[in-house]
Amino acid sequence: MDMDLKDQAIRERFIGEHGRNFSVIAPAGTGKTTAITRRIADIIMQQSIPPERLAVVTYTNKAAEELRQRTLLEVQKIDGNLNYCNKTFFGTIHAFADQLLRKYGYFMNINSNFEVEKNEHMLWGDFLRSLKGESFIPSIIGNFVSRESLYSLVMNHYNRRIGSFTTDSKVSLPLYLAPLLEFSAKSNGNIARFQKNLRHWLQNQAFPFPKIETSSKEFVALYEHLLGPVEDECSQICAFYFNDLAERFEQFRLREGRFTFHDLIKFSIHLIHHEVAKNLLCNFFIILDEAQDTDPQQFELLLGIAQLPSVINVDFWHNPPLPGHFCMVGDPQQSIYADRTDVTFYQKIHETFTGNGSFEALHFSATLRFGQNIAHQINQIFANILDGKDGQVPFSSLTSAVESSFIEENIDTLSSYVHDWFRFDIAPFEDELSFLCYFFRKKKPQNFNISSWSEMAILCPRKNWLCEIGDAFSIAVDVPKLQIHSATQTYDEFPEFSWPHALLTVVINPQDHFEFSGILHEIFGFPDAKIACYFHSHDVPEILIIEQNFQNIRSQCMALSPLQMLDRLFHEFDLVSRITAIRGDFREEIKKELQLLAAESICNADFLARLQKKSSEIYQSEWIDQEAIQLYTFHKAKGLEWPIVIIPFINRKQMPAPRVFPDVVNQKIIISKRQYEKWSDPHVYQNNTERLLYVALTRQKRQTIFVDDGREPGSDSITAILGKLV
Repeated sequence: MDMDLKDQAIRERFIGEHGRNFSVIAPAGTGKTTAITRRIADIIMQQSIPPERLAVVTYTNKAAEELRQRTLLEVQKIDGNLNYCNKTFFGTIHAFADQLLRKYGYFMNINSNFEVEKNEHMLWGDFLRSLKGESFIPSIIGNFVSRESLYSLVMNHYNRRIGSFTTDSKVSLPLYLAPLLEFSAKSNGNIARFQKNLRHWLQNQAFPFPKIETSSKEFVALYEHLLGPVEDECSQICAFYFNDLAERFEQFRLREGRFTFHDLIKFSIHLIHHEVAKNLLCNFFIILDEAQDTDPQQFELLLGIAQLPSVINVDFWHNPPLPGHFCMVGDPQQSIYADRTDVTFYQKIHETFTGNGSFEALHFSATLRFGQNIAHQINQIFANILDGKDGQVPFSSLTSAVESSFIEENIDTLSSYVHDWFRFDIAPFEDELSFLCYFFRKKKPQNFNISSWSEMAILCPRKNWLCEIGDAFSIAVDVPKLQIHSATQTYDEFPEFSWPHALLTVVINPQDHFEFSGILHEIFGFPDAKIACYFHSHDVPEILIIEQNFQNIRSQCMALSPLQMLDRLFHEFDLVSRITAIRGDFREEIKKELQLLAAESICNADFLARLQKKSSEIYQSEWIDQEAIQLYTFHKAKGLEWPIVIIPFINRKQMPAPRVFPDVVNQKIIISKRQYEKWSDPHVYQNNTERLLYVALTRQKRQTIFVDDGREPGSDSITAILGKLV
């Protein structure tokens, strides 16, 4: 490090003490990546750990590559052994598990050529087709659960290890519902409506039970007394059948050699418990980055593999990793994936192992991202919000290691009142968008003391508002461009781009077997076995017809313009119908964008190159337009930073999506709102929203600007969260 920080001695201990296990709390901007790379470089210099037994695990491939490259630079700087470094594993937990299974999976009869299926829905469809009409779900559940919901429930059941409770497929409790039907509705329309639905349900018993929406305490109490036990028993029946189907689905994946990402973890855990394999696998040295985003099963694998083989079958809570074999760096304040991870589990590991002396707790507190003024404001705000109560994480205070150099270094509020913009003649949402555009009208980067618009980001609380902001800026006059980044937007989600790209590739280059096999799988739905048979013997008539079709297009259409070729591909392969069949709709605006790309292209090869560039932008979202303000969700902004951050919509409600029953909550199958309210943690959503706000407010280097539209704040808004300060 180029400067001595207030917590420098703590960092040096983490870097240089290789024989201890550490759990490091590293809040936003405190230089955890630098500390991790320096620890790895020091290990390499000291050669204190065998490189092939060292695994550096982080959350994304991008983060893993950054750690690897920065470690190589650090090792080069101190004249270390780069070959040693290259033997060390850098990657995600799934890549690590994949490597273990391919190398040692034969102990469990797992073929090393297994496939990892990114499109789990296609895998699920293949499984259902393999049943050949045989159903393992009783009609009382089958009539209640759609095919898509069934998949989600089964995979949630499988991934979260929900136990089965009963093998009885019938509700054994008597249904004595006369008191509900005879209850006086008087002028209560909700009770009368429920009674009507209940009579219908009794004539055609199937899930779900009629919804109860009245606020009558007496009627609700009667409902819970009579139907509550029945709902609970039905939940147990659902759990049994979902568990049975999950096991059958797992056996199908094992037979086919087609694994999900969760399979990689689960089968690797089985592998390290294998009597012979564990002797080859255990005794690893793990450095875990982004530990707060690690789920319980992933922890089980990583903690288990850092033990001695002799204790691998013992509960890891009572047999922690060997000294020096496990270091984790995380920040519970930035745990923002409540639907996938469990921050309380991470905290339990931290508290248990630091409490019994197996790990030593370290706290990085000096941030290199922003000045003392902002650090002071962050401390003031979040000491009251991240309060450690009701399941919320406690706040870790920050000190700044940065000299303040800008007078506007602060967290400020931009109010529409100031600009006389508050109007009632248009809807509130559109009003705030208009004000946001007005604020940027005729502005240049120099007005904000930045060199380009890419140094500013608008962070949006909800993903479905991104396009609304983008549309508003696109039609406004004299405002900067926006570049939208989506949290889950991938190439596979846009067959309107990816399929024409693949088809044109094969037309231009008939030897591209990789793209051709992808077309057969993705567009035409051929299973891998049939595709393999075709490439081995060409004895698959249906595929031969498709290949002949490509030859005809190639011979007849290579002289066509790119725009004509695009139209021919859509017509020849019926792409609109095929895309609509798998997605339910077709994005006409994307086809127009494709046509524009084709019209601008000189030839088909040029069009292919433009398609490739566009596809890469969608897939990676790595390219940054220097002339555009960056537009992100709070989730997507994690790990990034900008000099200036704008946060709009602070008065709008941040309501969670409504629950669709049945669902999985706290390892239980729930089939009603009553059960959800009974079994769920009422604080989970609020706690996660508060941590999301922490992530958003720690992305700035100099200034965060809230946009206040002057309206009454919603009860679940950012303003309401900040109201905890009052």
